[in-house]
Amino acid sequence: MAHLRSLPLTSLRWQEALNRHDQTQLKQLIQARFAHQHNATVHHFLPRLFGLWQADKPYAAVGLRVADGEPLFLERYLDSQAEQVLNERFDHSLRRQDIAEIGNLATLRPGLQRQLFIHLAHQLASEGIAWLLFTATPEVANGLRRLGLEPQPITPADPSRLGDEQALWGHYYEHCPWVMAGDLRSAMRTLQASAAPVSLVSTEVLHARSA
Repeated sequence: MAHLRSLPLTSLRWQEALNRHDQTQLKQLIQARFAHQHNATVHHFLPRLFGLWQADKPYAAVGLRVADGEPLFLERYLDSQAEQVLNERFDHSLRRQDIAEIGNLATLRPGLQRQLFIHLAHQLASEGIAWLLFTATPEVANGLRRLGLEPQPITPADPSRLGDEQALWGHYYEHCPWVMAGDLRSAMRTLQASAAPVSLVSTEVLHARSA
């Protein structure tokens, strides 16, 4: 733990896991953190995984799914499709390709969430994503607010909608997670107006070697 507390943020690189080895490392990190924090057993991963790495070791992970590819995991909690919910709530004309779901958030120390979210915001903005959907506990939502995302509550994440999968989540739902939405373009304006270090907001996207 002493090593984690002294880990320089600038020594970490943002990287998408494109080969099986790196994907496995991020999945193992996610599983370990959810087991430790919530006594949860994670089997579901979003199709794209990103991490903060030092050398070959990941210290933080997050998953991503663009809504036009397939149904979102969190749409299980919704009564309508994601774009319908957002358009009705915020009077927009969003298409599914404008929306991304993020999840599988795991870090080896709380301080890494800020750097992870900054890189993720730039990644998604570079891909033309306008709005984010995610399931967040109050702690995670507060971290996003500090970055300027201003999460908008949509509906409580009702575990009964998961059926038998509910048992896999340990005591995660005791933390009262909500499905939330965030205007990424507004968040990017806030980030760009802030004095965040250049090393944390580089728009360069680093990829792992393809398997």
